Amino acid sequence: MVFCSVLLISHQFSVGLLLKRYSCDNYVLSWCQLHNVTIQSDRDLQMVEFPKVLQIGFLNGSIPHFSHLMNLGLFKAGVLRIFARGTKISRLTLPNTIEQLYFRDNDITSVDIEPKTKYSMKYLRIHINKLRDVSNLRSLVNLVELNLCDNLIEHVSFDTFAGMAYLKQLLLCGNRIKTISTALNINLPNLYHLDLSGNFLFNGTFLARWYFPRLGNFSLRDNLLTRLDVRIFSDRFTLLKILDVEHNPLDCDTYQQLLKLVHQRKIIYNVDKRVCAIPPTILPRFIPTGNELDAAQGGCDLHQQIRQLKERIYQQVKIINSQRIEIQQLQANLSSLMEQFDLVADTAAHVNDPF
Repeated sequence: MVFCSVLLISHQFSVGLLLKRYSCDNYVLSWCQLHNVTIQSDRDLQMVEFPKVLQIGFLNGSIPHFSHLMNLGLFKAGVLRIFARGTKISRLTLPNTIEQLYFRDNDITSVDIEPKTKYSMKYLRIHINKLRDVSNLRSLVNLVELNLCDNLIEHVSFDTFAGMAYLKQLLLCGNRIKTISTALNINLPNLYHLDLSGNFLFNGTFLARWYFPRLGNFSLRDNLLTRLDVRIFSDRFTLLKILDVEHNPLDCDTYQQLLKLVHQRKIIYNVDKRVCAIPPTILPRFIPTGNELDAAQGGCDLHQQIRQLKERIYQQVKIINSQRIEIQQLQANLSSLMEQFDLVADTAAHVNDPF
């Protein structure tokens, strides 16, 4: 009996020694940060206690499997928002109670999602990771923002996003996307910002089934696109304000149609200049120089002088308008950057982003 009591006391003492109560190393804005957390298995979680906070962040460290038990421990601590930056995580089990989840530079290769589970997730960023397949994200129907930039995705089916009626921002930039498929007509009624830049898309046929009535900012920058159906931009994306198709080998027909569209709709745009035959309808008028005007003044009549002065005024107005467009474009680019790093659009709009 004495021997058993000693063993029990010894066991309780060893458990007490192994219990790890994490506390916030520091706060950045309103986020509690934990540095170098190392949890190698679920067994380690039995001896871990997290601080009771709403927002928690993991910096560096190693959690190979961000598991269901890990999520349960954070749920018991009352955590609603999580970020992990530089923490080595290869497998992520998505928590169903978290509203905002931001994982950056973690080496994540897979995300586990239960198709029949109802998720509260509204803002999900898994960028600068190693995801190749994201088709199982279709269950996250409450998403407002989805950022999957800088992964290893080569093919994406937009049917994955078909049920995301609240989605406002979809970022797929910096992947290896060569093909986009769509079996159904995709209607995303609230999508405002779509970024497909930095991929390997070579044709725009995927646009044919897209209906994004509120799309305002669309980037196809730095792909391999040669042709685009500009009528889709005109008919489907009626609220488009910013269009970036720079660094694509667009043919002259697409180039000229795009220029016509952006000027008619006053869309702020980026596109590489092309040396193409100019249609007769938009041939530039002859603008005389100051020296030519002075030489001609002696021999031309009053009407000719008036016409030449009008031409000079037209040229000055054109320069001013060009400068105004450049200013608007800078403002729009700044606005776009702010949107990318804005956590939420509605009730949580004042929550600060640790990134």
